[in-house]
Amino acid sequence: MSERGRARFARVLLFLVSGWLLYLPAASAKSSEATRQWLLEHWYQALSSPLDLGLISSMLYGLVGDAEAAAQGETRQALGALRGALGTVDRQRLDCGDLVNLRFIGSFLEMNGVAFEVGALDSRLHACLDEMKPFDRASLLFSLCRFPSDTLPREKLAQAIKSIEDLQQADGGFGSSHGLQRYYLSTHAVFALHSCEGNPHVVRRGQLYLRNGLPQLRQLGFVDGVLESLIMLRKMGVDIPQQRLYTDYVRSKIKQDGSVCFFDHPGCRSDPHATSLLLEFLREFGN
Repeated sequence: MSERGRARFARVLLFLVSGWLLYLPAASAKSSEATRQWLLEHWYQALSSPLDLGLISSMLYGLVGDAEAAAQGETRQALGALRGALGTVDRQRLDCGDLVNLRFIGSFLEMNGVAFEVGALDSRLHACLDEMKPFDRASLLFSLCRFPSDTLPREKLAQAIKSIEDLQQADGGFGSSHGLQRYYLSTHAVFALHSCEGNPHVVRRGQLYLRNGLPQLRQLGFVDGVLESLIMLRKMGVDIPQQRLYTDYVRSKIKQDGSVCFFDHPGCRSDPHATSLLLEFLREFGN
């Protein structure tokens, strides 16, 4: 999977993080500073033309994941640069997946006091619901439930929720694919249904799928997956057995510059998505 593809899978977390604003103790803030600086250094590379909206949304939630982070001068400057760069985007040429990315980014900008007309995207996004691939549909569902659209008929929303619920398999995961594609579809489906108040039995089975998958993710060295599952389970209030085992694993993979790899292997390169997740992990779980 390409870096752009991996980055797209971060969209829903962008707004999960925005829903739980935390105030950090000084020690935790200090320990995460290297990670924040790594992201800021790579931020302006992501704003180069042509814009990769998936990568931008992947990095954004880590940088502005709480009120304190969003208020920092360097972060405000980064948001201003993003708003300027978005002015170069031809919205008429965007496919449905990138329209979802843009709605997430724009909503988060508005939450942080940066002007952006999110509502102007909704008519096209509503038309996309029926033709979207399951992952994009789950991502849009989360966005529509977290930031409601008054123009979407309730019946159409209910149909979209049911279409995601119908993808659940016997093990609690979603979809018939394998590997990374199935993992990220499952995480996004669980969050969409949780946010949209879908069938509680489906949501609970999906949560257990994420929790039960942690041992294998750690064994595979799938750092990004361990981070995402830990954060998602914490946000949904799900108990994590042997939590210390996984949090210690994550901390052992942090490089000197504050970044982490997507997959852990000798000589692996630091990854923006995984490092952005790491910044939120440090907020949630401390040092």
